[in-house]
Amino acid sequence: MTMKPEDFRRALEIITRNNRITVSFNTPVDDNYANTYPLLIHESNAAVLKQLHDEGYSLSMTEKGLCVMKY
Repeated sequence: MTMKPEDFRRALEIITRNNRITVSFNTPVDDNYANTYPLLIHESNAAVLKQLHDEGYSLSMTEKGLCVMKY
């Protein structure tokens, strides 16, 4: 799963404006680094999620966290 570098940076800009958020980067999907989630949110508030959604990011819940993608 890949995301354009500029989309990844923009997602980080949105996320880092809030100090009460927990994220992880490049988390393996099935404990194999051949396929990773570039950005997973573990804890957040609704404002961050709404802004990501409004800017066209896809948010999908996985067993490891909320996956942020932009296709």
